[in-house]
Amino acid sequence: MRPSKKQNSSQPVSLARARGAGTVRIIAGMWRRTPLTVSDLNGLRPTGDRVRETLFNWLTHLLGDFSQVEGLDLFAGSGALGLELASRGAKTVTLIEKNRAAFSKLLAIREKLKAEKVLDIHCADSLNLLPTINKKFDIIFIDPPFALNLHEKAIKLALPHLKENGFIYIESPREWDAKILSDLKLTVIRQSDAGAVTFRLVCNNREL
Repeated sequence: MRPSKKQNSSQPVSLARARGAGTVRIIAGMWRRTPLTVSDLNGLRPTGDRVRETLFNWLTHLLGDFSQVEGLDLFAGSGALGLELASRGAKTVTLIEKNRAAFSKLLAIREKLKAEKVLDIHCADSLNLLPTINKKFDIIFIDPPFALNLHEKAIKLALPHLKENGFIYIESPREWDAKILSDLKLTVIRQSDAGAVTFRLVCNNREL
């Protein structure tokens, strides 16, 4: 869940940090309105409410019932994406976050929600951990810190873990070159913009 472009040196406050501090809330489902604490970390920006609402409207239209859905959030941050999926009834959601402060907050919200059976949370570098996970997922969320340019690498590593007819959600700067998607034979089935961000839902089935 993430961030903004690199800031102009004339700006005294990091936009990414300013946006990252505080709380966000789960929009819908059994944990609706539950606040999620956002760590005050440079480069951390949770996916906004409007974007999440649009994304989950897409997924609801495409999937209908979430009860058998297994999700993976590669850059969990506040957990807004993965917890939103779990709140709407997903079978399991795996969240990976390497920052220990953010990871600790994810553990705390899991305990508060009594969601140990649904939420599998790891403190690790997702790109190092992912090749060791022997599991495939219906939906994979990819929203890394923009400044690190991890989108292409993350998508390539995620593909072997995507079930047939599965979806990958990608949040990126608007100027990100999305050519890699066609190179990997991924079909963009939904796409929209929110400010400086483009968000896409892609699939490995061109017929959808």
